[in-house]
Amino acid sequence: MTKQDDKTPKKDEEVSDDLMAKVAAAQVGDQRVTELEKKILELIEQLKKAQEVASRAQAELQNAKIRLEREAGDMRKYASEAVLMKLLPTIDNLQRALKHLPKDLEEKKGVYPELVEWVKGMIAVEQDFLKQVGDMGLKRFESLGQIIDAAKHEVLMEAAGEVGKVVEVLEDGYELYGKVIRVAKVKAGNGQK
Repeated sequence: MTKQDDKTPKKDEEVSDDLMAKVAAAQVGDQRVTELEKKILELIEQLKKAQEVASRAQAELQNAKIRLEREAGDMRKYASEAVLMKLLPTIDNLQRALKHLPKDLEEKKGVYPELVEWVKGMIAVEQDFLKQVGDMGLKRFESLGQIIDAAKHEVLMEAAGEVGKVVEVLEDGYELYGKVIRVAKVKAGNGQK
C-alpha cells in the first residue's frame, strides 16, 4: 500500500460498518457502565447495612459494659449483706440488754462506780458498732407512727391506736443502701383508743 491508498476515500459500506462497530462498542461500553453503576449502588447499600450492624453492635457493647459495671457495683455494694444479716440478732440483743438496764444503774444509786463505768463502756461499744455497720451501708429505718408498708413492716398483732399505722415496734427493720434486708415486726393500730 502506498501513502495515497491511505488517503483514498472510504466507501459508504465501509463507513457504515465502521460506524456500526463504534456504535456497538459504545453500546457495550454503556451497558458496562450501567452494570458498574448498578454494582456500585449495590455495594453502597451493603455498606450502609454493614454500618448499621456495626453501629448496633457498638451500642450493644456499650450497653453491656454499662450493665456489667452497674452489676459489679451492686455486687460490691451488697457483698456484706449476708454478714450483716447474721449480725442483726446480735445488734437486737445488745440493744435489748442496754434498754433493760436496772433503774439503780441508770440513776447511779447504790451501785459500784466501776459497774456504772462498765455500762458506759458497753453503750460506747454499741454506738461504735452501729457506726461501723452504718458505714457499711446498714441503716435502721423508723417505723413507729409510720403508715403500714408491706415492703417494710410485718404486722404481728393489733393494738389500740390509729388504724393503718405502726403503734409499737417489736423488732427493728433494716435497709442496706436503701434495700430492705429485714422488715420491722410491728403492732398495727386497730382504731380503738
